[in-house]
Amino acid sequence: MSRWRLTDLVTDGAGTGMSVVVNVAQARRWNGEAGRNWIANRKRQHLIRQRLIPHLLRAAQIRPGDRVLDVGCGCGETTIMAAEAAAQPAGAGGALGVDLSEPMLTVARHLAVEAGVTNVDFVAADAQVHRFSPAGHDVVISSFGLMFFDDPAAAFTNIVAAMRPGGRLSLLCWRDDRDNELFGVPLRAVSAHVRLPEPTESDLFTEPRRFADLLTVAGCTDVQVERVTEPARIGSDVADVVAYFTGPGRIRNLLAEVGDEGLLQRVRATMAQEFLCYARADGVWVTAAAWLVHARRADLRPDDTAPAPDGQN
Repeated sequence: MSRWRLTDLVTDGAGTGMSVVVNVAQARRWNGEAGRNWIANRKRQHLIRQRLIPHLLRAAQIRPGDRVLDVGCGCGETTIMAAEAAAQPAGAGGALGVDLSEPMLTVARHLAVEAGVTNVDFVAADAQVHRFSPAGHDVVISSFGLMFFDDPAAAFTNIVAAMRPGGRLSLLCWRDDRDNELFGVPLRAVSAHVRLPEPTESDLFTEPRRFADLLTVAGCTDVQVERVTEPARIGSDVADVVAYFTGPGRIRNLLAEVGDEGLLQRVRATMAQEFLCYARADGVWVTAAAWLVHARRADLRPDDTAPAPDGQN
C-alpha cells in the first residue's frame, strides 16, 4: 500500500523546495537563527501554548475524513494532532503542514514518525502565494502562524481559496503585548531602561476587527473573534526565564540597537525582579492571552461553478 499523501493537494513542486517566496525576510529568518532558536526551545514553546491549542481544535471541529491544512505549522505538533483527529479506517482524512522553515519541518517529520502518524505530510512553502489545489481542504488551522505575512490580504485570499465552500477556518494569534503577560512582563522590564517602539498602524493583530474584515473580503462568513486566556509555564525558574527572554530574539535585537554594553545586564536584573512574583514551586507561570478567530468559507453562489476534483477537468 502506498503511503498516504496530502501533497497531492498542492500543485507546484511539493517536496522539491519552495518554488515562489515573497516573504523573503521571514524565510531567511526562520531558516536561520530564529528557526534554530525555536527548535532549541521547542518543548518550552509547546508548554506555553499547551492550554491554548484545545481552543483552536474545538473551534476547528475536525472530523474523521477531513482534509486539514495547517498554515505556519512550525515543528508540526498541531498538524499531527489534526491528522489524528481526521484519521479514519478508509484513509481519506489527514493533515498537511505548510511552513517557510525547512529546519522546523525536518523536526515535524521526525515527530510524526515518532508518533506513528502516517496520514500527515509537510511542505516547505510560502502560503501567501503557494498554489494550493482550489477548494482542496475541509479545514484550515493556524497556531500563531499567520502573523508574519508581508501582504495579509493576499495571504488570506490565497488560503481561503484552498478551502472548500463551507469549509472551516480556525486560527490563534497573540493579543497585544499590553494585554499579554507572556510578552508584557519582559517588555516592561526593557521599558524601564529604553523607550519601546509604539505599535504601528500596520500591526494587524492589535485590532481583531481588522483581520476579521480581511477574512470577510477573502471570502469567509460567520467570522467570530474570541478572547482566550490560559496559564502558561514559561520556564523552570526565574534565571531560566530571564536567560530565555534575553537570549537571541526580539528583546536582544531591541537592546542591540541602543549600543550600550551594560544595558543587557541591567535589563536582566530588572526582569528577574519582575518575574519573581510569577515564580511557583513548579516553575514560572504567566497568563497567555490570544485571539481565537473562527469562520467558514462562504458557500458558492448559484451562478458559481464548483472546482472539479483533483485530476479532473
